[in-house]
Amino acid sequence: MGAMAFSAELPDFLTTNADGFIRFTGHRIGYHHVLARFNEGCSAEMLWEEFPTLPLATIYKVIAFHLDNLADSNAHVAQCHEEITQQAAEPATTPNLTELRRRLALKQIAGVG
Repeated sequence: MGAMAFSAELPDFLTTNADGFIRFTGHRIGYHHVLARFNEGCSAEMLWEEFPTLPLATIYKVIAFHLDNLADSNAHVAQCHEEITQQAAEPATTPNLTELRRRLALKQIAGVG
């Protein structure tokens, strides 16, 4: 995910990496994942059911942070969504299952591996 600067400092329950991916501290859950569901109408309790490793109190804190920083948060979610859509549209750079099977068969025929 591309870097998206917040005008406010991120709270201690959120961490960002060099690529600008904001996630919950100690988790692999992205900030944009929770906000996207919140923006779709999920309550804090519904989010807690969907992301049970996040404490409910943290979910309430992230909602409050989101509402206090609405423009930055919405811009971040939109940017993440745009990047995900763009990546999905790009051709795959890794071999698919058929290609892997073909390569394995060639190795077996050649007596390699």
